[in-house]
Amino acid sequence: MVIYRECGHQGPADVEFCGECGRYLKWDDEEPVAVAQPVAQHQVVQPAEPLAPVRQPQQRTVEEQVLKPGDLICGRCGKGNVPTRNFCGRCGESLAESEVVKTSWWRRLFRRGPREHKAGDRPGKDGVRRRAGRAGAARRQVGKAVRRVIAVMLVLSALIYALYQPFRGAINTAAVGLWSQVTGIFETKLNPVRPSKVSASAQSPGHPGSLVSDNAKNTFWAAAGQGEPVLVFTFDRPVDLRKAIVHSGNGANFQAAHRPKTLHLVFSTGKTYDMVLADTPDAQEIPIENSAGATGVELHVVGLHRSLDGMDVAISEIELFEAG
Repeated sequence: MVIYRECGHQGPADVEFCGECGRYLKWDDEEPVAVAQPVAQHQVVQPAEPLAPVRQPQQRTVEEQVLKPGDLICGRCGKGNVPTRNFCGRCGESLAESEVVKTSWWRRLFRRGPREHKAGDRPGKDGVRRRAGRAGAARRQVGKAVRRVIAVMLVLSALIYALYQPFRGAINTAAVGLWSQVTGIFETKLNPVRPSKVSASAQSPGHPGSLVSDNAKNTFWAAAGQGEPVLVFTFDRPVDLRKAIVHSGNGANFQAAHRPKTLHLVFSTGKTYDMVLADTPDAQEIPIENSAGATGVELHVVGLHRSLDGMDVAISEIELFEAG
């Protein structure tokens, strides 16, 4: 430690700015010389002859900083400073609003000894020092023991999960079940709803409109592909449709008939909704909107996936679901 000639404060010799007053210590025209602290208290020994300032270009190298918890990071140059400094030792910037290096969570978990406080802080609530007493000391010891036990259990659980497949499978199953229960709370429950009557504006012989709602995949409604054939579903009460499961085409011979590409839904309330279907023999789940309060719906076939052989459009089954 040395005493700076310019301001009289004490500090290390390898800094450029005083940590107390922020004064620059290495002016080129009048470079102050740091004087070693004398043995005698309150006494500064001045050199016999002042040293002439030597102007030499300083080659600054990139220094590797080792930051410690509590160090103050200068907002201008990024240098780490000890918590007792008020100004940066490299550039002289004020450290009043500088970022503080935080302690790692695992260090805080296993921290021993008294907690360190910043300059100006006082221990205890509201700056008042209080004695913990035997009860407080016992609570702290119990808290430390509990934190360590939890940390050890977490580490052991992670190792068992990684190395023991049955345990991993049980945990995954429990997590999936819990996720299903949580998401089920926020999802709307859907119930199947069947129309009381199904009719069609056009149909081929042996394939009436009612076959789209007979719960059989080996039967189908068919109608000439020209124009816009319409299926009409009638319900015995107001419904709020939310989803449809559609089986397109002829289930026995998928390429023997056209398949619907777009179904334009017109509800009895006057609202409409368009269902766009893929060209696949598999079941398709399609959402439905705008149907609240409807007692009937018309399904207009306004777009087709073209067949290689047949001329009719076919639908094997349409299942409807309403909000529960």
